[in-house]
Amino acid sequence: MTLQQLEYVVALDTYRHFVTAADKCFVTQPTITIQVKKLEDEIGFSIFDKRKSPFQPTELGVMFIQKSKIILREVSDLKSMVTTELNNIDGVYRMGIIPTISPYLIPLISGSFSDKYPNAVLKIKEMQSDDIIAALQKKEIDLGILVTPLNEPSIREIKMYNEPFVFYGQNSDKLKNKSSITAGEIESIKNVWLLENGHCFRNQVLNICNNTDNNKSIKFQSGSIEALKKMVDNYGGYTLVPEMAISPKDAGCSIPFVEPKPIREVSMVTHHSFSKDILIEALRDEILEKIPADFIKNKNFMKINWR
Repeated sequence: MTLQQLEYVVALDTYRHFVTAADKCFVTQPTITIQVKKLEDEIGFSIFDKRKSPFQPTELGVMFIQKSKIILREVSDLKSMVTTELNNIDGVYRMGIIPTISPYLIPLISGSFSDKYPNAVLKIKEMQSDDIIAALQKKEIDLGILVTPLNEPSIREIKMYNEPFVFYGQNSDKLKNKSSITAGEIESIKNVWLLENGHCFRNQVLNICNNTDNNKSIKFQSGSIEALKKMVDNYGGYTLVPEMAISPKDAGCSIPFVEPKPIREVSMVTHHSFSKDILIEALRDEILEKIPADFIKNKNFMKINWR
């Protein structure tokens, strides 16, 4: 028994004519005839007495048609409710975001997003990538913003932009005159200031610098990119930072990499069961509107995976 068969039965009861009912259901007359016959065979009685002209519902057919109308009306109401819910952005949503993105992205979008969607509340928490993945799988959060790809079957990735890495060193005449730098050039510089273990950004920097955790040039580890920049300002050495972490107020010297620039792919992630695409689209649009345009347009890059 299918909803389509119930619709055919109700149409036949309404129009009492096979051709007219078929036209109203946008199918051929043989289709509606065959499907109703299959239904009657399944339930074990005739719904219509076709010996009369026009044909009439049988006694059991009258009860069956009444019940069918109730079922179809309930299904229609359910579809309407789902459509309304999916197209309604109002609600409270939990989002995790990694600490190397949060302080630079969230201030850009929080005010404008709240103004556009005052009834959509985002509860944002800084979390490490592995914690975001685990929380999504446990349905403890609804969304995440982190570096991809993850290659997690249960997680849906919505790519947003490619953010370049930037070399950050102590201000000097030698660095001031450089318009770009290569990964090979930075390998000879002593003291790589890194984020502490657990940060995916740490692994990305090590991948670019061809360093390992055992490299003797690593002198200090921090949980903050801003703290790393201060260490460079005060004690020399260098670090790599995401481009959005660069500020005109920085005391150090920031230099872009030559092309293809090393980048990190920043994406929004959800569990596959999360159905609020309208929220995903609204948040993604707001982010893409606020970030530098070349993060989206630049195609000449070298992606650095976070693991």
